[in-house]
Amino acid sequence: MFEDYATTPVPQNKTVGGVGIGMINGGLAFAVPGLITGLELGTALGFEQSLYAFLLGGLILSVLGTVTGLVGMHNRFASCMTMKFVFGRFGANLISLLFVVALLGWYGVNIDLFSDVAQQLSFKLFGSAPSILALEIALGIIITLTTIWGFKLIERVSTLFVPLLALILVYLLMQSFDYQSTTTDPTVATASIGFGEAVSVVVGSFIVSVVLMPDFTRFARTSSDTAISSFLPFLGLSSFVYIVSAFAGLVVHDDDVLQVMLMLGLGGIAFFLLIVSSWVTNVVNLYSAALGLNAMFTRWKEWKIIAVAGVFGTIFASFNLLDRFTDFLFGLSVVFTPVAAIYVVDFFLIRRKRHYQLAELSETSAINLAALFAWVMGITAALLSNHGYISVTGIEACDALLVTVPAYWLLRAYLFKPAQSFQ
Repeated sequence: MFEDYATTPVPQNKTVGGVGIGMINGGLAFAVPGLITGLELGTALGFEQSLYAFLLGGLILSVLGTVTGLVGMHNRFASCMTMKFVFGRFGANLISLLFVVALLGWYGVNIDLFSDVAQQLSFKLFGSAPSILALEIALGIIITLTTIWGFKLIERVSTLFVPLLALILVYLLMQSFDYQSTTTDPTVATASIGFGEAVSVVVGSFIVSVVLMPDFTRFARTSSDTAISSFLPFLGLSSFVYIVSAFAGLVVHDDDVLQVMLMLGLGGIAFFLLIVSSWVTNVVNLYSAALGLNAMFTRWKEWKIIAVAGVFGTIFASFNLLDRFTDFLFGLSVVFTPVAAIYVVDFFLIRRKRHYQLAELSETSAINLAALFAWVMGITAALLSNHGYISVTGIEACDALLVTVPAYWLLRAYLFKPAQSFQ
C-alpha cells in the first residue's frame, strides 16, 4: 500500500494524465502563502505592473517546469534520485538536504500561518479557540497520515479540492468588484520594489516545485501530459490566484490576508480555505521532503521517514519565516534555479536523452565538480544582479539561468568529462 517508488523507476502501468498531476501543484497555488505573495507584490507594484510580473514569472516557471518535468517523465525517477546521477552520490546529498530544509521551511510557513489565522478566525466567529500548539499538532497529524498513503491519495485530494478553492477565489474577486465601487483609484501602489525582483519572487514561490517536478511527472504518461502538468498550475492557476489577491488587497488597501478576507465577507469561507489549502499544500511539501530524505537514507521505510519529516516540519513553524516572506521566496529562486538548469543540461545536452540507469550509480563519482561549480556560479550571478553589479535581463532568476547553462555545459564537456561516453 505504501510503495511509492522513492528509489526505483515508476512502472508504465502506474502512470496518469497531466491534469491530475497539474492539480497537485495547483493546490499549492491556492494556499494562503500564494494569497500573501499576490497581496504583497500588488501593494508594492500596483495592479498593472504586478500583473505583468505574475504572468512573466508564471511563464518562466511553466517553461522550466516542462523541461524539468520531461526529465522525470523519460527516466521515471524521483528528482532526488536524478540528483545522484547529476551531482554525484555525495554531492546530491548536499542538494537534497537543501531541498528538504526548503520544503520543511514551506511546511513550517503553512503550519505557522494556519495556527495563527485559524485561532484569530475562531475567536471572531465562535468566541473561543484552541491553543496554537494544539492546532499545529492536529494539522501535523492529519497531514502526515495523508502523506503516508502516497501519490495516488495526494492526486485525488488535490483533484477534489482545487476546483472548490478556485470557486472561493472567484467569489473573492466578485466581492472585490463590489467593494471597488466604494473606493477611489484602488490599484495604486503604496510601496516600491524592482520589477525584476518581483518576477524573481514569483519564480521563487514555485521554484522548489519546478526543480522537484520529476517527483510527480515520473507518473506522467506522455510529453503532452508533462507540459499540461506544468502550464496548468504555474501559468494558469497560480497567476489567477496572484491577480485576484493583488486586486483584492489594493481595493481594500490592506496586505493582511485575514483582514482582506474578512472585509470582503469571507468569514466562514476563509476558515474552509485556510484548512483545506494548508492540508493540500503541506501534504505535497511533506511528500517531496520525504522523497529527499529517502534518497539519502535508502534503508529506512518510507512511512517512517514521512513521520519523522512531519515532526521536524512542525518544529520549523517556530522559525517565523512569515516575517521575511518575500526574502524567503527570493532566496529560494537564487539557490534552486541553477539546480534545475544543471540537471536539464545534463540530461538533454550531455547525455543526449540517454536514460539514467540504477546500475550506473555504482560507477557515478562521489561529487560532480562541474555541477557544483556551475551551481555556485549561478547563485553568484543572481546575487550580483540583485545588487546591481551585473545584469543581463534585469531578472535575477533569468540571469542565474543564463550563467548556469553554458557554465555547466562547458565545464562538463571540456574540463570535467564524464568517465563513460553518452554518445
